[in-house]
Amino acid sequence: GGEPVPTFRFWTGDDTDATVVIDDDGMLYVGSEFERGNDRSKLLGQVFKLDPTKPDDPLVWSVQANSGLDTGIWATPALHRDLLIVPTDDGHVLGLDRATGHQRWSFDLPGPLWQSPVVVDDVLVQGDCLGGLHAFDVSDTSVQPSPLWTVQLEGCIESTPAAWDGRLYVGTRVGRFYAIGD
Repeated sequence: GGEPVPTFRFWTGDDTDATVVIDDDGMLYVGSEFERGNDRSKLLGQVFKLDPTKPDDPLVWSVQANSGLDTGIWATPALHRDLLIVPTDDGHVLGLDRATGHQRWSFDLPGPLWQSPVVVDDVLVQGDCLGGLHAFDVSDTSVQPSPLWTVQLEGCIESTPAAWDGRLYVGTRVGRFYAIGD
């Protein structure tokens, strides 16, 4: 019972649309846009690992992920083992070491990437804004993921793919909804 009380606050410097992701240790992973271009967002970057047990100084690491104004992170990052997978508005998919924030790999897809990645059985599924739904092998998180397949759909894929019973379900901006599987 009782009234909720804010116990943690961190200013990213810009708009934070992506869902905060939490690992098993309670660390927070946050993606932020780069629309205002203010000093705070220029200094910190757009991807953050935060330790909420240290409210006075929670920043563990941060990464710049923008190519100019109106870019940054709009989608929710994905956790996969020791990796944080982050799609950017300008079409980059980043594989960041969760402990250090160091970039292990990246690849490009047609942006903007507003859809969140999903990892199922060591397969990264990421949509793009030309309607491509892509799968990549992320069984070894230390190397560049190799492409497995691409399915072409109609319209920008903005929704996060859902996985169930051997199928992927995803919607597109043109009002179509797809089930993909064997």
